[in-house]
Amino acid sequence: MIVFIIEGFSGMVFGGIHCLGWNSLFPRHVEQTLWRVASIGTAVGMLAVFLICFGLAALLDLLFPSSESDGTSELDGFNDCMNAYVGKIIGFFSIGNTYTFARLALIVLMILSLRSLPPGAYYTVAWNKFIPHANL
Repeated sequence: MIVFIIEGFSGMVFGGIHCLGWNSLFPRHVEQTLWRVASIGTAVGMLAVFLICFGLAALLDLLFPSSESDGTSELDGFNDCMNAYVGKIIGFFSIGNTYTFARLALIVLMILSLRSLPPGAYYTVAWNKFIPHANL
């Protein structure tokens, strides 16, 4: 479960970082809209996977409650198996595809944005002004 928490949190942070480019300049309005949708898709996609996996775990606990006095059940192994595999399968195949396509869209948009760089990107940096002790 710790792995799910780390994966979900890191995916949400990754999407949140890309949401910082919400008002950035893009060559076309379509690209800006695609960037926004893909950024939200990466942030919300991992949250949805996270919620589906934990929702299935809670649902299985409701369907198969522990009946023994020590809190264990003969179905605990079944619950663990279901939580581990069914949650992953449903979560990653349903929402995970959305997350994957959103990340691919972000990569394609980043590469496409290289075709229209601002003029400042072509300036040569005089490094000896920033590193005065280096004689370049």
